[in-house]
Amino acid sequence: MKFSQDKKLVQLPPAGVFLAVPLLLGVSLTGCAQNSGYQESLASAADNAQGAFSLPRGEDVDAPIPLWEKVLIVCPYSDTKLVPEPFAKGVQNLDTTSTESMQWLLFSEQSNVSRISVERAAIDFCQGESRPIEYESNRAWNAEKHHEAWVMTPTRD
Repeated sequence: MKFSQDKKLVQLPPAGVFLAVPLLLGVSLTGCAQNSGYQESLASAADNAQGAFSLPRGEDVDAPIPLWEKVLIVCPYSDTKLVPEPFAKGVQNLDTTSTESMQWLLFSEQSNVSRISVERAAIDFCQGESRPIEYESNRAWNAEKHHEAWVMTPTRD
């Protein structure tokens, strides 16, 4: 029992409530995570680029798959019905109409795929694109600062 300062009995919620809240928060924060570490690595690579550059790879850049081979970029309102393997399963439950402020990057290494979301206000791969596009890890990119966002465009072959 617990008493308030004026000696009235205070009813505390059952212990299960205290256990359920962190569990519910944990469940709601899993799934397609926003990866601010990789987003920061992208911004840093764009900021330090002297011309064209490759998207960050490796253990120290917070990529969901450190040595990824391909990336699929999915923009808001993209039709994901015809996405090729190995990415098809990774876009299966993706609602591209849910927000215009995010884009999704799916990284693959062989058949292993991991998806993150990246804020378009910081890094934007989706200027004018509406279909998912797959790129190799060695693809060169240009970055141009527009307001506060880095606008990323692949170099022409």
